[in-house]
Amino acid sequence: MEDAKVKELLTTVKADKNIQREDLDTQLSNYIKQAADMVCLYVGTDELPKQLEVIVIRVTEAHYVQTMNDADGAKSYSEEGASWSFQDNELNPYLPLLERYLANQNKGSKGGVWSW
Repeated sequence: MEDAKVKELLTTVKADKNIQREDLDTQLSNYIKQAADMVCLYVGTDELPKQLEVIVIRVTEAHYVQTMNDADGAKSYSEEGASWSFQDNELNPYLPLLERYLANQNKGSKGGVWSW
C-alpha cells in the first residue's frame, strides 16, 4: 500500500477517534497496512479498491480500541459499566460488503461465452 494512501487513511482514523497525538502514528499505520492486506487477500487484489477503504478504517479503529483497552486477544472487555465485544476474525462484520463487492466485480460479460 502506498505511503500516501496510508497517510490518508491514518488521517481519517485519527479524526474518527479524536486522536491528536502523533506517537501512535506508526502503530496505527501498521494496523492500516495489516487491515488492507486482509481485505486485498479476501477480494484477490494487490491494491486496495477505493470502495473497500471504509472496511480498512473500521477494522483499524476496532483494533485500536481493543489494543488501547489491553484486550488484545480477548473476546470481550468491560470497564466501569461499558463493555466491548471483539470478533475472532476482524473481517466477519464486513463479509456482506466484501461479498457484494466481489459480486459486483463478476457482473457483465467479462469471461462469458455468447452464442446464438
